[in-house]
Amino acid sequence: MKTTQETKKTEMKAGTVHFGDCLKHLKQWIQWNKSLFELTPSLADLIYLDPPWNSKANYNVLFGQSKADLADCATAQETAFVDMWQWGKKAEERVERLCDDNEDHPAGKSMRGLREFIPETGMLNYCAYMAERLALLRMMLKETGSIYLHCDPTASHYLKMIMDNIFGAKNFRNEIVWGYRTQGVAKRWWPRKHDYILYYVKDHKSNPTFKPLMERQIYEKPFRHTKKDEVGKHYVDTYKRDVWDHDETRPPISQSPERTGFPTQKPLKLLKRIIEASTNEGDVVLDPFCGCGTTVVVAAMLKRKFVGIDISYYSAKTVTYSRLQNEARLPEEEIQIKGIPEDFEGAKFLAKDDPFSFEIFAVEACHPGMMANKIQRGDKGIDGRGKLLHPVKEKGKKKSMILVQVKAKERPAPADVDAFANVIRNTKGAVAGVFITVERNQWTPRMREIAAQEGTFKASSSAEEYPRLQHWHVGQFFYKTERRQRPHLPEMADPLSGKEMTIMKQTGFLSRKYRI
Repeated sequence: MKTTQETKKTEMKAGTVHFGDCLKHLKQWIQWNKSLFELTPSLADLIYLDPPWNSKANYNVLFGQSKADLADCATAQETAFVDMWQWGKKAEERVERLCDDNEDHPAGKSMRGLREFIPETGMLNYCAYMAERLALLRMMLKETGSIYLHCDPTASHYLKMIMDNIFGAKNFRNEIVWGYRTQGVAKRWWPRKHDYILYYVKDHKSNPTFKPLMERQIYEKPFRHTKKDEVGKHYVDTYKRDVWDHDETRPPISQSPERTGFPTQKPLKLLKRIIEASTNEGDVVLDPFCGCGTTVVVAAMLKRKFVGIDISYYSAKTVTYSRLQNEARLPEEEIQIKGIPEDFEGAKFLAKDDPFSFEIFAVEACHPGMMANKIQRGDKGIDGRGKLLHPVKEKGKKKSMILVQVKAKERPAPADVDAFANVIRNTKGAVAGVFITVERNQWTPRMREIAAQEGTFKASSSAEEYPRLQHWHVGQFFYKTERRQRPHLPEMADPLSGKEMTIMKQTGFLSRKYRI
């Protein structure tokens, strides 16, 4: 067995949560197994994924039929979603790669079909993004394994075509309808209060693990098969349908103790139902988009082994880690978070080894009010953003957006700062920006001069002035003398809710429930 640092980095182990793009991790794990065992890995008994989508997003945005005003988005999370799926050069390259007749990609047929009737828009980009990851997830699944793909009606029909192509139509089991009741009234259509969960197995001939769930059906009058319950009602125990009522798997509301603030958080009961039905104790559960960690928490509670991946530093390091401790009651020594720099040397290595993951880490580490872009693309110099809790009024217009740019290269030039200053001036709703480098000495006197020329702005809640273009270096996150120093900004809104952040989250200290 290999014992190099590279091998240790790419090995998939149960009981771990990994920071970074799941595409990169899946490729590494597949390559690691092939090099060791000369075969395709089959490591997971169950895969559940709730990939990046937003049921509240404007359907037209994904098809490019309306221009999204990024500055008017309520939260950084929504802003990131809106421009996550823009059509561009990288999206075009991804689609061409999957559709190329010379490449025998498992999703090639479905993508060629989708390209015929979906225009070159965010939706086609999203389908290609999912196709390349679903193909790798099939390779990670054991022959007796199952996969549950959580989606909404915006893209479920396209995803089902891709799943049929990759997993085979014969291995389709259910289109589960998960209904729920939340606030909101629709005046021009029926309220959209359900998601879909596409359930496939890898090989229906290999006796996939499945334990049918039972439910009690109450009847007003008795007949031959009915029984009486403890209060005298007549009932029959039947197999549970693929329509799941909200009362049994209710989404966590704001007052719920399991609520984390993630807008797409799924309830523990929903994952408990899926994991209990399709795994046994000791099986491996993989979630490549683990977000706030519900899947890995439930897997740990049910004595299953878990592997989680998320591209958000905040998700992997903070929420998931804390929930495993507080809700799953796992000892700290049994929780491993992989891929996040533990010291400044690790951060510098990440900047060279994986610049995109470094960008995400740097944006979300510099201030808890910032949200990094989760898709690598032509972002016009914007790697992340946040919003002021109280907008600033300038020249009769309200501005609240704080832009972030990260330079992972060794020697950024003054021209980079000048270009970023121009982006801030020309982005609607932007009031200031933070330019992030790896080390302090990468910010030269000429760069400081350019930043100073941009002047200052005043917060609406006080007379204090703040620099319009600021510098922050990653060393400030690790150095003992500078630990947790943040950019000098007014009060920021929570990037998930758009509301006021707790004191614990603003300061970055450890709270009893969640580590920030």
